[in-house]
Amino acid sequence: MAKYLGNVLRVKVETTPSGGVFAAIGGASEESFTLSNGQVDVSDKDSSRWKELLSAGDRELSLSINGFVSNDANFAIVETAAEDDVILNYELEYGNGKTITGAFHIDSFEVSGARNNGQSFTLSLASSGAPIWS
Repeated sequence: MAKYLGNVLRVKVETTPSGGVFAAIGGASEESFTLSNGQVDVSDKDSSRWKELLSAGDRELSLSINGFVSNDANFAIVETAAEDDVILNYELEYGNGKTITGAFHIDSFEVSGARNNGQSFTLSLASSGAPIWS
């Protein structure tokens, strides 16, 4: 069974809206994604006390990025998107060449700086619409 290095998992931002060219966000050091599948409870009195579910609830793909603040042009794109509350296209590469592409909203953008340490950032993004898995 193959294993993959953590640095293979990369979140990239589309450098020009609808341009189809994606580039890594400068300063990023840790990225992760979570796929959430909502559930619809349809249990009734005939369920014999066992929960019955439909796979019909809301779905969401969440991205999380941590790193160090940078003067990288792609970091600036993401920073501006957070300030302007704009939805952009992102691409996630992971595993053995798999990609997920879609529109994402920046839910939170945090910058922090501790004495005697580099300024760091944390981004939380949520999918807007259905992402494309390939």
